[in-house]
Amino acid sequence: MMSSRALLIAGLLLIVGSGAVFSYPQSSQDDYQMQADDDFDYGGEDQSAPSPQTKSSTPISSEKVNKTLSVTGIRGEDVVLKCDVGIDLHSSEDVVVLWYFGNNVISNGKNVVQPNFKLDPNYDLTILRASPQVAGNYLCKVLPSESVVHTKVTIAEHSLDAIAPESSTSAAGTASSFLGCTVLGSIVLLLLGMGTH
Repeated sequence: MMSSRALLIAGLLLIVGSGAVFSYPQSSQDDYQMQADDDFDYGGEDQSAPSPQTKSSTPISSEKVNKTLSVTGIRGEDVVLKCDVGIDLHSSEDVVVLWYFGNNVISNGKNVVQPNFKLDPNYDLTILRASPQVAGNYLCKVLPSESVVHTKVTIAEHSLDAIAPESSTSAAGTASSFLGCTVLGSIVLLLLGMGTH
């Protein structure tokens, strides 16, 4: 028969080990959907860097790009939305970039037509001093290729609110799993202790 000290050590190892196993983050439905997303084409393009002696002369791509992004901003701070369609928009003279918020035009080319927005030379849009009213769906459209970047903007009250929901879900799941293991381990120890008397 085991001594009480050995039984106590075995029980503690059981509790700690179970807590470590059950605290491993669980995959959520969002994780699965992100991994199964096949909208992006990972074509066999040349990934080599251009020689430092030569200037890269990338022609404008006529290939249509369609991306969907999510951005979380913090209330009162600036939020930058990227219009990354795979080409350098700043050096391309024959492209027109349009930004929309819902159905409202924010910018047509290099001109911003709505207040509280700013456009940088590469056509990335900055939402100035974000408020809950600017949360929603934004669209960057590049002509003539008709490439688009859809961006869903969420505005959080504080920087801690901007943490991804998956992180807080995993933390809650971890806490409940650990609590369950602790209770189960305590019951096992109690029953084993009763059997030795």
